[in-house]
Amino acid sequence: MGSLDSPRERENGNGNGGCRSPGDPKLGDGVMIVVESEVMKKRRASMLPLEVGTRVMCRWRDSKYHPVKVIERRKMPSAGPNDYEYYVHYTEFNRRLDEWVKLEQLDLDSVETVVDEKVEDKVTSLKMTRHQKRKIDETHVEGHEELDAASLREHEEFTKVKNIATIELGRYEIETWYFSPFPPEYNDCVKLYFCEFCLNFMKRKEQLQRHMRKCDLKHPPGDEIYRCGTLSMFEVDGKKNKVYGQNLCYLAKLFLDHKTLYYDVDLFLFYVLCECDDRGCHMVGYFSKEKHSEESYNLACILTLPPYQRKGYGKFLIAFSYELSKKEGKVGTPERPLSDLGLLSYRGYWTRVLLDILKKHKGNISIKELSDMTAIKAEDILATLQSLELIQYRKGQHVICADPKVLDRHLKAAGRGGLEVDVSKLIWTPYKEQG
Repeated sequence: MGSLDSPRERENGNGNGGCRSPGDPKLGDGVMIVVESEVMKKRRASMLPLEVGTRVMCRWRDSKYHPVKVIERRKMPSAGPNDYEYYVHYTEFNRRLDEWVKLEQLDLDSVETVVDEKVEDKVTSLKMTRHQKRKIDETHVEGHEELDAASLREHEEFTKVKNIATIELGRYEIETWYFSPFPPEYNDCVKLYFCEFCLNFMKRKEQLQRHMRKCDLKHPPGDEIYRCGTLSMFEVDGKKNKVYGQNLCYLAKLFLDHKTLYYDVDLFLFYVLCECDDRGCHMVGYFSKEKHSEESYNLACILTLPPYQRKGYGKFLIAFSYELSKKEGKVGTPERPLSDLGLLSYRGYWTRVLLDILKKHKGNISIKELSDMTAIKAEDILATLQSLELIQYRKGQHVICADPKVLDRHLKAAGRGGLEVDVSKLIWTPYKEQG
């Protein structure tokens, strides 16, 4: 058997006396590899810097490659002509995971040529079934149902790049999810430092440390309306605490894609949920509501901060908003559009509350009676029961079909109910009766 010579041996004339026949595959392969490598180098050089809109595979934090689309690019300081960072959207995931990446994270062999998006959409839509296209459309507009196509494009263009990468709030450093329109003087910041009590924000850690020595707040600037164990809820009037309300909106927008930022916070009440210890009351989430809503909205915006998610606080905030509606003697519904996470939370809440009542109730019950008992709007009850296939239409009216086994199956699928609101600990006067 012959041995395979190394390239070094061939160059030095070893092996076959340094001679190869013209048809020798080993020599041909070697030349082909060198030529192919040069071609690849030239191809890669010609495609740099990557254009906005380019699709390519990118190495993510799980060390696997995922398809991305280049949303924006920026030149790196003190670098060569093709040294750019790229802001990418992972097409399999929500926009909250968009981020800046370096060139070495991108697999340039997977680059797809930039296609005119209108042509691409047309070609794609021709290949889709009607059902597939409806599902894609629903995904694209989720959280933006109130926007027409032009407004949606304008929103996505204006908010496409996260301006603040991380924030420090209390003992947590939190990665942000979305763009928030902070004042222009913060345009050059990638990290902001928040006072966790008054929510003032600063560019540098030293500024925060100086501020904390002077700030005399240890809880949100409002009335404590609920205290149960270590949990407290504070009602903050946007008119009386305008700066706090605006800062809360700036903070919330970093984690809510759909949120419209209201600079006129006078019309809103903010309900801020806190975990309390000997250092003070630390914000975990909040919801807001209009002081006077013609559409019966009992909640305008809801957020649980990322470090406190998956602990039942979102469900608690939803339940709390309905307890306030019961105290007002009204039915309520959340303001639309809901975020993707908000919609999931509400569907779970409505399912659990309604099915618990249906399981315990003996005899017939109407949707109106369910609405009176829960303060949930009749339309939300109807939509929830229809989605669970518990409603039938007979003789011109809706009839609830509550088979115990079916109810148990749906309750199990809806998951845990989260933290309970102890209504006996709620001390609150509806806004219309205040003053």
